[in-house]
Amino acid sequence: SYRFDGLPPGGGYSVLFRSPAGNYVYGYLTNVTLTANTELTEQNQPIDPSGVVYDVLTRQPVPGATVRIVGPAGFNPTTHLVGGPGNVAQVTGATGEYRYLLLPGSPTGTYRLEVTVPTGYVQRISTAIPPCTTSLTVGAASIPSLVQRLDTAPPTQQRIHDPASCPSTTAGLAIGADSTQYYLAFVLGATSTHVINNHIPIEAIPTTTALVVTKSTPKLDVTRGELVPYTITIRNNQDVRQTDIALVDMIPPGFRYRTGSATVGGTPREPAINGRELKWPPVTIERGATLQVRLMLTVGTGVSEGEYVNQAWAINVFSNVVASNIATATVRITPDPNFDCSDIIGKVFDDKNRNGFQEDGEAGIANARLATVNGLLVTTDAFGRFHITCADVPNEQRGSNFVLKLDERTLPTGFRLTTPNPGVVVLTRGKMAKLNFGVAVHRVVRIDVMDAAFEPGSVVLKSTFEANVSQVFPALSQEKSVLRIGYGRTGAEDARLAAERVRSLQKYVSDAWRASAGNYNLVIETEVYPAGSSK
Repeated sequence: SYRFDGLPPGGGYSVLFRSPAGNYVYGYLTNVTLTANTELTEQNQPIDPSGVVYDVLTRQPVPGATVRIVGPAGFNPTTHLVGGPGNVAQVTGATGEYRYLLLPGSPTGTYRLEVTVPTGYVQRISTAIPPCTTSLTVGAASIPSLVQRLDTAPPTQQRIHDPASCPSTTAGLAIGADSTQYYLAFVLGATSTHVINNHIPIEAIPTTTALVVTKSTPKLDVTRGELVPYTITIRNNQDVRQTDIALVDMIPPGFRYRTGSATVGGTPREPAINGRELKWPPVTIERGATLQVRLMLTVGTGVSEGEYVNQAWAINVFSNVVASNIATATVRITPDPNFDCSDIIGKVFDDKNRNGFQEDGEAGIANARLATVNGLLVTTDAFGRFHITCADVPNEQRGSNFVLKLDERTLPTGFRLTTPNPGVVVLTRGKMAKLNFGVAVHRVVRIDVMDAAFEPGSVVLKSTFEANVSQVFPALSQEKSVLRIGYGRTGAEDARLAAERVRSLQKYVSDAWRASAGNYNLVIETEVYPAGSSK
């Protein structure tokens, strides 16, 4: 409202309406005549298309948006638009307002509004709240026509209009006055009334909080060649629908998409595949709604063991920005018991010629017990055979060593090993390995000594006994044998001295055997026993 007092009577008065923001002329009254001692009332500003530009999500006015009016053929802003050419393009201020006034004589036809959004907004007309698809034919009326009921942007709870059901004439506007409807085209003539509250929404560029994406799989441990199902859920947390939303899924290296397995909202829909990237066509997600995408991936045969992360996110394809968080789902590639395990077979056999290899006529030893480093016990069958299923899953790059030990206490009396114990075999993933143990009845040569063979209180062998010890070497050379050194200790003799004498004698014999160029590796066993006991 406005009021001017104390004006002298006369004609030729004009009232100019100018916006403080941008200095745009929104309208004026001309040819006003004042007579003496009278008051002229209700001189209202005429308005043609006007409204505010507002944010779709926050419903707050947006400053910095540019609204431009485009007229039909013959439209000349200099003579047909209040404010002239400088008023054709209006940049909204803090209130988000735009206003146009056509002067008498403006051509009849369709006038259009074009909107250029400021930085931070999607460069297009809103698709979340789209404009009416028809042009509004503005008829004659004594009062302005309301496109929307409120002078400000519609509240978030206001129902979103159907753009195809908007009234085509101002006579029907009252039907949708409480909706979000707005027009970008108006058919105006000389008798048209004024159009107000044509509020135009624009969309801010989506942020990563616009949508929430989650991804899950019911499988945690999988093997090569296995199918892995994934479920991706997209939830719209905003109070406005999200349009032009495409889902991107980045699959792990070595995984493959199973053709025909994807559904979007329960409907089969194939993604575009670009290397590891899967991308589904854009969709619209209503406010508060949830959309599920399901798919299957196949684990490639060349995938190494370890954890593999699948990522998914949503993007706005129009602005090409990420519109959600990045959701992940992790699976762990584990060995396949059918293809990655290594089995071990073997035999404990009677190595009669003691060469370490089983040959014809060398039978197996039954009921011999073997043990792994993990405590697994295995007993040979009647033929001396044993079998360990999935003994280990070797390192897939270099294999792994497997250690197995034969319990000599389970061998028949007199049998001793002719092969290394414990035995070690290198396992290769997915292949079977063989590990045999040879045992044989060995020829045992025995040397028994007592305190009298050593210098008193010493570990030094008396010279007379050294000659006796050297006589055993020819017997040892005749056949591969085991030498057993026994020491008979009297009750009063020091146990520590007895043990040291045995070790000293063992070293003396071992050195002498090597010096005599013994033809095999001599195994020397030792024992200390009470003198006079049976040995």
